[in-house]
Amino acid sequence: MNQPNHHDFIIQTLDEWCKKHSLELNITTLIENEDFKILLINGLSEEACILCSCGAKVHLTKVRQNFSLSNYYKHLKSKSCKMIKKKKVINSVNNDQSNMNDDHDLSDDETSESTGSPQRKRLRR
Repeated sequence: MNQPNHHDFIIQTLDEWCKKHSLELNITTLIENEDFKILLINGLSEEACILCSCGAKVHLTKVRQNFSLSNYYKHLKSKSCKMIKKKKVINSVNNDQSNMNDDHDLSDDETSESTGSPQRKRLRR
């Protein structure tokens, strides 16, 4: 398998893993060159590693013709990955703000119905 195919395989596999573990880790996706970088080294034996934005360098082992991301998954689930911790905080804040907006929208609807606002009456005709 050539270098672009290895890169595409790693990205696709990582995206699928993120979707599968999104609830567990409270993340939706990881962004290449922001959250991690992929290094593919061609030589006599192909090597690959992922540089996490937290500073960790994770070597990927090769299984048959593809690289296994299990070492990187272990890193992401570990308590030492500061990038995941940061993404969890950001997602938590975004979810809290979204819930507050939903509650606010609901209160506006309830207020309009209870006061019988002119806008509601026009819509019902």
